[in-house]
Amino acid sequence: MIDLIITSIVVDLSDQKLYAYNGPQLVRTIPVSSGKASTPTPTFSSKVQSKHRSVTMRGRGYVAPGVPWAMCVPGGMICMHGAPWQEAAGQPYGVPRSHGCVRMPTVQAKWLFHRTKTGTPITIQT
Repeated sequence: MIDLIITSIVVDLSDQKLYAYNGPQLVRTIPVSSGKASTPTPTFSSKVQSKHRSVTMRGRGYVAPGVPWAMCVPGGMICMHGAPWQEAAGQPYGVPRSHGCVRMPTVQAKWLFHRTKTGTPITIQT
C-alpha cells in the first residue's frame, strides 16, 4: 500500500533536479536529464494529464518504444519518465540530454509514478 501522495512537482532546469512535495514538505529529490540545447525543455506550470506504465514516444528523428513510467502534461509537449537506455549506456543524470522530456532513473520514475495522481501540479523552472 502506498501511503505517501505527491501533491506537487518542481523541476529545476538549472540544477537538473526534480523536487517532489507532499504539501509543503519536500519528500524526494531526483536527478534528471532535461532537454539538450538544441531541444530544450520548456518552462511552464501545468498538471499531470496522463500516466502511462509504458508508451512509445515519437519526435523529430526518433522513435522510443517502451518508455516506462511516463507522466505527461496537456498537449503531450513534455513527459517525465524513466530512461533505461540512458542507464544502460552508463550516462549519468544531471546533464541535459533529452529531446525536451524530463528523464530520470527508472527506479525513481516508478516511485514517483505510483505516488502521483493525474491533476498533480507541475512547475518546470530555470
